[in-house]
Amino acid sequence: MANTDNNPLMGFTEVVGGVEVCSIIVILIIALFGSSRADADEPLFYFPKMKTHQIKSDAIDQTYEIHVLQPVSKKNGSERFPVLYMTDANAGIPFEQVTRSMQAAGEIPRFIVVGIGYPVDTVYGSLNLRQRDLTPTEAERDGYGFALEGIEKLKSGKTSGGADAFLRFIQEQVKPFIDENYNTTPDENAYFGHSLGGLFGLYVLFNEPKTFNRYILGSPAIWWDDETILSDAEKFLETNKSVKARVYMAAGGKEETNAPGAHYVSNLYRLDAMLRSKSIRGFELETEIYPNHEHVGVLGMLNMKGIPAVYDKPECPPILPAACN
Repeated sequence: MANTDNNPLMGFTEVVGGVEVCSIIVILIIALFGSSRADADEPLFYFPKMKTHQIKSDAIDQTYEIHVLQPVSKKNGSERFPVLYMTDANAGIPFEQVTRSMQAAGEIPRFIVVGIGYPVDTVYGSLNLRQRDLTPTEAERDGYGFALEGIEKLKSGKTSGGADAFLRFIQEQVKPFIDENYNTTPDENAYFGHSLGGLFGLYVLFNEPKTFNRYILGSPAIWWDDETILSDAEKFLETNKSVKARVYMAAGGKEETNAPGAHYVSNLYRLDAMLRSKSIRGFELETEIYPNHEHVGVLGMLNMKGIPAVYDKPECPPILPAACN
């Protein structure tokens, strides 16, 4: 037998299976299949940590906190996702951890959540700021009257009617920043808003509907400024023959009695009837009342019912590849 002590590759030249040849083959097989097994056991997905950015508006005297919550994602960064933009992030972004779990379980598709909030500790701290940004018209309104510290006061400018400037901020600064720094599909954007945030969503839908193609609107404050948003709805119906949008609106049944002057439920029914009075190609609408819920409680329900209403369910959970076969 040839001497292979100094050249282990010589074992491949043996015709008769000696110890040297067998050893090399076994080692190669173990290396090959052992590596494959290790690769199979290596996790393909992970939950990216939430990132927070500060963006100063060019048109509004305000610095905003932008919270970005990416879905469970492949570790190689090869995937791109739609984006859901949420106002009132100081209240809403904590719920989105549940949304990420729903995405991982395959109950809803994966998308990036971008929460637009303020540098305050709680949503109550932003009451005056959100009233400025989320309302479409200037209107006189008494203060909130809460015996609560930490409510940010406006330093200058108008106290309401800033929806147009806020929309420009989203379109011209927030969306380009997100598309540049994250793996997005720029033509797939959704909006999520509650209360005044729901009113802002209606304002965008009726005036610049192409901004988003999915709208999740909870307890929209249709009552604002003598229900002027209904005039925007009439113009929307008159001027649009085709709008690509899936819209979900909801309110809590107890809101009608707890805040009788706001007419949260009856106004929502009125708006629903208006929007169904004309057929608009590509426009899909679902309206729901949660009978036993009050105003703040609607926010949580929007995540559980509103998001699945405007997105199609994926075929399988992303983190269980075997279930997709």
